[in-house]
Amino acid sequence: MSTETTTRPLTAPQPDNTSFAAVRAVITAFAPYRLLELEREREQAFAQALGTDSLGPVHLFLRRWGTVADTERELATATRLHRSEYSARSGLDPDERRESALELAAVLLTVAAELAAPDGGRRP
Repeated sequence: MSTETTTRPLTAPQPDNTSFAAVRAVITAFAPYRLLELEREREQAFAQALGTDSLGPVHLFLRRWGTVADTERELATATRLHRSEYSARSGLDPDERRESALELAAVLLTVAAELAAPDGGRRP
């Protein structure tokens, strides 16, 4: 009898972060537990866009979820992020929580800087 195992690739191709379909595909593949959050925020962004007669909320939504998708598609980055999030929430020691929060911020700043790079932060 064989046991089928699935492994997550170390990285996946970076999606076009201006395409909702591409971002949603990455979230579906790597963070399906966040799909409801994605859909809820999409509805909010479009409602705000209609209410303000501006595409700003839609652009912010795509930028935020593009960053989430870029983080989740790379195993090492996602692991680092999730460990930091967990430690920041569950650490009993204030110094441990502070250290975890700083690590969490460092991960997010690194991903944001990569996405802001002239090549769009495209990683192989």
